[in-house]
Amino acid sequence: MADYCTTVTVDGCEVQTLRDILPEMPGLKVLFVAKTPAPKSVAVGHYFQGTQGRAFWNRLREYGLFKSTTEFEDESLFNYGFGITDIVKVPRAYGNEPSPAEYVAGMDRILELTRVHRPSVIVFVYKRVLDEVLRRRFGVRKRSAYGFNPDLEAHFGTRVFAFPLPGTPCTAAQAVAAMRDLVEAIGPDETCKCANEK
Repeated sequence: MADYCTTVTVDGCEVQTLRDILPEMPGLKVLFVAKTPAPKSVAVGHYFQGTQGRAFWNRLREYGLFKSTTEFEDESLFNYGFGITDIVKVPRAYGNEPSPAEYVAGMDRILELTRVHRPSVIVFVYKRVLDEVLRRRFGVRKRSAYGFNPDLEAHFGTRVFAFPLPGTPCTAAQAVAAMRDLVEAIGPDETCKCANEK
């Protein structure tokens, strides 16, 4: 079975992780940015296989933005013009946060990926991660909002969206409003068409 496992060298040690899922040619519709691969996901070889990760896939499906045509959702990302990466590639269990230096280095890598792949929207899967990179990399103390953050476009060179993940402090009303805005921005009709054409 194919998976996205890879090995990186960190401080002289080899670490098993998940590789970025990015197309060869630029022009992404959405670049999803996670925090770090979860150990459970690395063990399986696919993104978002834990409880919170499943909630992410389910919310995309709920709003008609994504429908997996394979056993693992991440194998269908290219059908929709989606890609995925992490701020930090070293796997961490829930609650184990990256260091400030890791956030800064990771954000520099994300900015380069954005320059190369030119996504229409960068979606931070975890709002807290967006707030951390804003503070650590850009010196911005103001917290982001769930949904689109027009005031952050100058920092990232594209539209920035904080995902209303279930189980976060986001209210139900905020989640609905944010997801409707995302649907309007990237359009469910076109993504469904892409999936059906494959």
